[in-house]
Order: sequence, then structure tokens, then C-alpha cells
Amino acid sequence: MLKDKLIGKALSGADLPLTVDRSRCLRMRFNKNECNVCISNCHADALIFGDDIAIDADKCTLCMVCVSECPADCFEIKGHDFYLVISKLRNLESSIESLVLGCRNNAKKPHHARTYCFGYLSEEHIIALYLYMRNPLQIDMTGCADCKNGFIAEILQKRIADIETKTSLNISGKIKPVRDISELDFQDVSYDRRGFFNAIKNLTFIQAAGLFDNEDDTEHTQSYSAKKLPLTRELLNRAIKMLPDENRKELLKNYYYDVSVTDTCNNCFACIGMCPTGALKIESRDDDRELFFSSFFCNGCGLCRDFCMACSVKIEKGFSGDNPFEFYSAKDVLLCEG
Repeated sequence: MLKDKLIGKALSGADLPLTVDRSRCLRMRFNKNECNVCISNCHADALIFGDDIAIDADKCTLCMVCVSECPADCFEIKGHDFYLVISKLRNLESSIESLVLGCRNNAKKPHHARTYCFGYLSEEHIIALYLYMRNPLQIDMTGCADCKNGFIAEILQKRIADIETKTSLNISGKIKPVRDISELDFQDVSYDRRGFFNAIKNLTFIQAAGLFDNEDDTEHTQSYSAKKLPLTRELLNRAIKMLPDENRKELLKNYYYDVSVTDTCNNCFACIGMCPTGALKIESRDDDRELFFSSFFCNGCGLCRDFCMACSVKIEKGFSGDNPFEFYSAKDVLLCEG
């Protein structure tokens, strides 16, 4: 244990563009939790778990898969604003038919916007790109073959395929990973004086309209009592407001959750403190206090179920209520058994 602490202390301050918030980690919040999503998806074996969690800077290849795979946002990219990336791309759509999003590791090639390794693009990120971009978007993966993170190309393709399996969204018709340089269509942007000021005007309008405003712009403290909505959940919550009923139902079925409690629940409400996102709360009902749940906030981590001393909490994939943005009594949620 002491060795783990020393290693964690030495590496946690490494000069990496990644931050680790142990208060978000499911295993750190509850020592009996066995989540290993980040470990099993780390190709470099760079994650260290003991009494703390840290990244081995000598092993980490910055593929950013840990960022996309963690359900609770334990890992974050320093200073990275996904909404800003979308804003930059949207600002050029009136001038370019098909924009190119590039990787910082492939900086020698021209791109309309650059971001970190595409490993951070979760299914939720991809859905957001599909909805916010009006024109086709090319993701330049032509440098992946010569990169140590070349496996990301297959991961991204699989995530697009998985979305299309779960929904009727034609993701591949708009979001196009390009691996062959001969298939990459880059169009340069040239502004005259009027075009330049129109671009500035459009960007200002987008920001003022609050289309991509970041709701979590306050300084985040690493506290186990703090509740935080993961970005992936925030992206989905915005998405279902933009989609027609059919697609909305598909997202609710495949990406949202129901939480309920049985009659053995003694209203100790310990699960509320364990929940990292604020999906559970106490409300008064018929002169009594009950547990209420909102799928809007739930990331499906299962900590509430695992921590329940009375084994009363159940969680199931797929939202069964009418409005995921409302809180419901956890005793009223009907789940399909088996």
C-alpha cells in the first residue's frame, strides 16, 4: 500500500494534458466496487490503482480512451472544450462543404480544426457531432497507420457502427473517418473582408445564443460530496431535445437508465450520498420522505445498488417513464424482471 501511495504521488503531478479526479472514480468512492473499464481499455497499461489512482507518464500514449470509457468523468483533458471545437467547425460550414477535423499528432497536414487523439470521442460525442454539424464532417485518420495510437481508428469505426445498431441515426452518412489520404477532401478557407467579419459575427451569435454553452464553468473541486453531471450525459440530454420522437425513444432505450427500490428499502438514503451525479434525492410524499430518481442525471454506474445495505436498489438499462428530465418516486418505477 505504501509503495502504491509513493508511486501515485510521484506520477499524479506528471506533466500530462490529463487530470485525474479520484472523487469521481467508482472504485475510490466505494472500495468494494470492481469497475475496471479504464484498465481493461488502456492499451499502454498506464493506469495505477492502489489507495489512489494515477497515470504512469512514461507509459501513457495519450490515446484518451480512458476519458471516453469512464462513465463518471474521472479522467479529463486539461483545458479541452468540446463545445468550442464544434463552434469552430460550425463557424466554417457556410464556406466549406465538408470540413476536416484533425488530430494534434498529425499537425503537418491542414485541418479546419484540431483536437486531441480521437480516442476521447465516445458514442455520445459522435452523436453530438452528427446533430450539431449541418454538413458532412471528415475525421482525418490518415496518420493513424504510423501512430502508436493507430488502434483508435478501429475503435472509432466500431463506435459509429454501434450507434447505428442501437439507433436509426445515419451517423456514417455525415461523420466520415478517412484513413486513406487519397480520399481526404480538404478545402482551404479564404476570407475577403466581408467574409471575415461575417465569420466573427456568426461565431458571436452562436456563443450568445447559448447553443454550446458549458454549464459547468465553475472551478471543480475534488470532493466526494460534490455532484457532477458527466459530459457524455450532458451531450445526450441535449441530443434528445433535438431529435424526433422515434430517435428520442431509441436513445432512451439504449443510453438511459431506470432506478427503483423494493419494499425492503428503509429510507436510509445512503445511496444519495454515494451517487456521483445527483440522480437521487429525497422528496416528501404523503407526509413521508421517499427516494426520488431522475434518469436525466443517471450514468448507470450502479453505485447506489452496490452500496445499499438492504439490497433494495435495482437498476436497469432503458428509461420507462414519460419524461427523463423529471424526478420520479423510485418505488413507482416499474422494471422488467429478468
